[in-house]
Amino acid sequence: MKAWKKIVPAIAILGLVLTACGQGNSDKSSKSSDSQESSSSMKSSNSSSSDSSSSKSSSANSSSNTTSSSHNDSKLGNEKLPRQNSAQSKISGDKANYNVRYSTDGSTLNKKTYSNTNAASQQVGYQSSDSTKGLPSVDLGYNVKGHEDRGAGQAYVSTNFGNWSLVSHANVENGGNKAVDNAKAAVKFVQSNSLPIPQSKGNIQIESDTESSVTWQEGNSVYTVKAPNATAALKMAASIK
Repeated sequence: MKAWKKIVPAIAILGLVLTACGQGNSDKSSKSSDSQESSSSMKSSNSSSSDSSSSKSSSANSSSNTTSSSHNDSKLGNEKLPRQNSAQSKISGDKANYNVRYSTDGSTLNKKTYSNTNAASQQVGYQSSDSTKGLPSVDLGYNVKGHEDRGAGQAYVSTNFGNWSLVSHANVENGGNKAVDNAKAAVKFVQSNSLPIPQSKGNIQIESDTESSVTWQEGNSVYTVKAPNATAALKMAASIK
């Protein structure tokens, strides 16, 4: 009996020691798990922050590129231009007064704004039908009648339709008739293509040896298209909608 009484307290003490060790290991395991979860959370947060920063940087670069690519277009606002998407164009000036040059063939579009409509009208070069009265008539096709003026080796053919006047000029060489031929070609083009509507006057100037032009008035502003030949000038003007 005395031996049994001594063994029981010893067993109780051993149980307490083992329980304490178990709790200590459990606490360490819990702390280790919490530490790992905290580390994982920090890594996830850093990764999210990095992705957000990268996204902002990409967005900023995209915005910068968009601004750069649209800079030339924004200079002229909503102005309608021929070949607007051409990479070979050089724009100078502002919405009221500008010049667009195309390096592909040297064609240009110019706009100039004046103080009033009368001042603008004087810059169009419009020629009324009264100025050709008494001159020999010539058939330009499509029921359009022109008038021809020859002298000093030069030939001029003039006509009017709508708010437009047309003047075709050529040097007379060996009885050549380029002025009439070019006028007929222009009249034919106009029958199947719509030019800008002048407010209030427009003029087509055809040169057989140098660049030709199409000029028209819109209120206080005057637009002028110039190209190496009449066909190119007319096509360019007709493309402005």
